[in-house]
Amino acid sequence: MKVSVIIPVWNGREHLPGCLDALLAQDYPNFEIIAVDNASVDGSAELIAEKYPQVRLIRNICNLGFAGGCNVGLKAAQGDVLVLLNQDTVVLPGWLLALVEALQKPEVGIVGCKILYPDGKTIQHAGGWIEWPLGLAHHYGKGELDQGQWDQHREVEYVTGAAMAFRRHLIDQIGGMDEGFWPGYFEDADFCFRAREIGYKILYIHEAVVLHKETTSISDPFKLSCAYQKGRLRFVLKHMSPYQFLGEFVDAEKSYQMSALRGRENGPLQIAYLEAMRNAPIIAVTRWRAHVQIIKAVLFSLQDLFEHSMMESQRKLLEMIGQTELSRDEIRSLGSSFPGFPPLQEFQFRSSFPIIGPFISYLRRLFFSISSEWAIRYLIQQQEAINRQQEAINRFLIESIKLLYQQISVISPSDSDLHDH
Repeated sequence: MKVSVIIPVWNGREHLPGCLDALLAQDYPNFEIIAVDNASVDGSAELIAEKYPQVRLIRNICNLGFAGGCNVGLKAAQGDVLVLLNQDTVVLPGWLLALVEALQKPEVGIVGCKILYPDGKTIQHAGGWIEWPLGLAHHYGKGELDQGQWDQHREVEYVTGAAMAFRRHLIDQIGGMDEGFWPGYFEDADFCFRAREIGYKILYIHEAVVLHKETTSISDPFKLSCAYQKGRLRFVLKHMSPYQFLGEFVDAEKSYQMSALRGRENGPLQIAYLEAMRNAPIIAVTRWRAHVQIIKAVLFSLQDLFEHSMMESQRKLLEMIGQTELSRDEIRSLGSSFPGFPPLQEFQFRSSFPIIGPFISYLRRLFFSISSEWAIRYLIQQQEAINRQQEAINRFLIESIKLLYQQISVISPSDSDLHDH
């Protein structure tokens, strides 16, 4: 069987020689390497073109993120088996053969690896699992000394996209990676969950071993947290029904905020709620065929989570300086004092509903034509106004909250536990 190994590249010049040299040393007889450069500015593409002519290089004109880069490579791939591999990995001997052999069982849809930290002794990943209802991602064995305790094949909920393999026909059945998880995080879990929905098993195998430096493409902790939280909420909206979201997730999320907002998740978490408000209607319609009233309830709950998180953030800050806490109405009015930061409720659409006006006129019609293709396109058009508003809110949150929390240095010692990839 021919294998295509696809490596999405973004500013990875430092790591590419180790990755490509180890990959080219694999003893599997028939495989191609496709490097998809996401508009790197550090000479990554030039390095590949000059030093590794045997590698097929595709240059994107802009950064499509992990999922987008993978999808470009998947479309170009010629193999029967498709493998996704991070740029900051080093595969050990026998890695590729072990993946191909594990995929010979027809019930296995996706295969993942034993992944170690660069010291070659500490486990980073032995399969993954999701903590519900919060949608937090975890890796089995993370941080443990590798003493063979994970040396058996196991069915798991997901495996990391840092190194995963699957057969070509899986793409025909479930599609590629969801590029809505830009720039990264949870697109791998989403891909595995979609495969499980149609009956495939996700398999972790210990014979395929990889060394991985982890999250080298995003070095800024604030941006890393933004990517994680936005991905988590998109994943939750896709894989919890709206009824589960309203009945289980919302209350659990408010409890989660109590600890998360004490560290670097403050700011990224609020940005994630706003991003989720933009995406929730389309996900609810296309994936769940949700009733208009349910869509409205999901949107109201996301705004409530946003406001609740802002109140918690302000309360903690004010407690530190000995002031009284702000009311919810004061939180809602904060934006009016900043140029270019429109109040969340003041959408320029005719509607009696104060919060989700951009969607109401359309959603009433959507109720009667829920499966029509034109309706989905129209929904996207209707969201242009809320997209513009969210961009203004994001700019304000990114700059002001990031600066504020860097100054007071309120960083939780357990933050790194949230960001398994």
